[in-house]
Amino acid sequence: MSADPLTDEANSGSKIVSSEGMRISRSVLLVLLLTLAAIAADQLAAPILYSTSPLWGTLACLLLIWRRGGTSLSSDEIIGSRPLSAARIAAFVAAHIALVLGARALSLELQPVAGALSLWGALFAGLKLSVLLPTLLLLPLAKWRLAAQNYRSEFIAALVVLFTYFPRRAFDSLWPWHGQILGRFVFFLAGLLVPGLGYVSTLTPTLTGRQLDVTILSACSGINGIELFQTLFGLIAVCDWNRLRKGRALFGYFAGLAFMLLGNALRITSLVVLGNHGLSELVSRFHISAGWIFFSLVFLVYLGISYRWMLGKGKNAGSSIPSSEKAEPDGVLRPPKTQTHISKI
Repeated sequence: MSADPLTDEANSGSKIVSSEGMRISRSVLLVLLLTLAAIAADQLAAPILYSTSPLWGTLACLLLIWRRGGTSLSSDEIIGSRPLSAARIAAFVAAHIALVLGARALSLELQPVAGALSLWGALFAGLKLSVLLPTLLLLPLAKWRLAAQNYRSEFIAALVVLFTYFPRRAFDSLWPWHGQILGRFVFFLAGLLVPGLGYVSTLTPTLTGRQLDVTILSACSGINGIELFQTLFGLIAVCDWNRLRKGRALFGYFAGLAFMLLGNALRITSLVVLGNHGLSELVSRFHISAGWIFFSLVFLVYLGISYRWMLGKGKNAGSSIPSSEKAEPDGVLRPPKTQTHISKI
């Protein structure tokens, strides 16, 4: 008896691809672990570089690649495979040291422009993100290209986290414009139900009513709802990463941000309406704690609307996927099993 030579060749090729993919996966995991540690060290050594964005972006990429499967975070497996050269690690460390020394030397000049809406403010924000640049030294270009092909969705998700997660400083900077838009929108909605409502256009817009005046502070911008949404959405993404339709999840994320901002406008509108219809004392006492409850309910409504859609569930959801390529129980697509043809002599 002899096995089909074409099948043997296919099996050999799949083992080579699988082995290469495992090496890339371990390399990327080690790169992300080193990057996370280096960023934390940079920010401790040079506080002027402090920003949570690089930390969250790197952590998100690390968790999603790990959650996808195919390797583990075991130190024995990662270090034992020796995916990185000593020369590249030395260059990586040297680049971070140079970055820290440069930031400390320029800290007095950079401090006044921190958070400013100007060219220098933008350059300063870019400097904080430059802590990610030495990571490129850890792998050769060919491996980065292969990693980008294998982990395209994870890298895109990490970029989304890097530039959008927990944007409190951005909200504070944009408040003079965002506050007026929010105030005018709430005034329009509440004016439909509160006769004689007035509007005072200041840095903190005030809606004047017959029983209660409501001032919209920058803390009422909706940032708390945005951060709550991002935390809960991130947990769902990590837990269900292998089941999510990545394009739908990306759209659902930005739609959810808009949904939470709309929910915040409705929250303030309800306070104005209730406060001017005999419940002013109740509104004044419980509006802060009620805000968290309201944002939680808004998120649950959003999740009820979008969750099954992001998973791709529904009628004929898997009809376009051949049965041989459907996901295994862990949610990862596997190649079809190769059948060995046996011939008799």
